[in-house]
Amino acid sequence: MKHLFTLILTVFSASLVAQITFTHNPDDFSSEEIKGLIAPNLNSFAEATEWADLVAIAQVDDIEYKKIRKLNASGYGYLNVLVPYKGATRGEGIAVIATGFDDNVCYYPDRENEGERFLVFLKKAPGKKSNVYYGYKPFCQMQILLSDLGQYILRTPLDEKSIKIDDQLSEQQTFKDPHAMFDTTLWTSTKRERYADEYQCEIIESEDRFNKIFKLRYTQGVPIYKIRPLLKVKYKARITSKQI
Repeated sequence: MKHLFTLILTVFSASLVAQITFTHNPDDFSSEEIKGLIAPNLNSFAEATEWADLVAIAQVDDIEYKKIRKLNASGYGYLNVLVPYKGATRGEGIAVIATGFDDNVCYYPDRENEGERFLVFLKKAPGKKSNVYYGYKPFCQMQILLSDLGQYILRTPLDEKSIKIDDQLSEQQTFKDPHAMFDTTLWTSTKRERYADEYQCEIIESEDRFNKIFKLRYTQGVPIYKIRPLLKVKYKARITSKQI
C-alpha cells in the first residue's frame, strides 16, 4: 500500500509540474532593448540556426501587446518550449519581445483553445534576462500542425517563398489540429480561391439557416523529422568526469 501511495504521489506531482507555465511580468522587460536592431537576411534553415540562440518547437501560452489604432505596436508573446533543438530545454517558458509595425515584426496570434505551435528561431535579447528573446518573420513563426497520427508537421507551402524546401519532402496530410482549418466566409470568392490554390487548401462549404459558411483547411506539410537535418544544429559533445 505504501508503494502504491508513493506511485500515486509521484504521478500527481509530475502532472502538476507539466501544468506549470512561464510566470511573466511585463514590467520586467522593455521593448527599447531591441529598437534599432537590423533583421538578418536568412534564406535557409541552416542560416537561421546559425544566427539563432534558440531553435525549438514552441507553443503560444499568452500574449500582451499594446495597440495603436487596433494594430499591434509593442509587447510580448509568451511561449512554452515543446521540442528543443538549440539553446533551450523542454518545458522552458520564454518571452519574445516585439515592437513596431514592419511586416517582419514577430507578433504571435492570440491564444484560442490550445495555443498555436511554431518552429521558432530566436535571438537572445540584449539585457540581463536569460529567457527573453526576439526574432523576425518568417523564422520566428513557422506554423507547426498536428497530424492525425500525432506527429508535428511543418505546414507547407511556407509563407515565405524564398525559403526553399524540396517538393519531395512535402506530403499530403490529414491534420487533427484546430488551427489547420479557418473561417473565410467574409472573404471574396476570388481571394478564397487564390489562397486555396497558393497554399494547397481544401475549400469546405456548409450553411446554416441564414448563410453559407466557407472554411479553408490545410492539406500539405513536411514531418518535422525531415526538417531536423536541414537545421544542421552543431551539437556539443558532453564530457563526463570519467572521460577527463
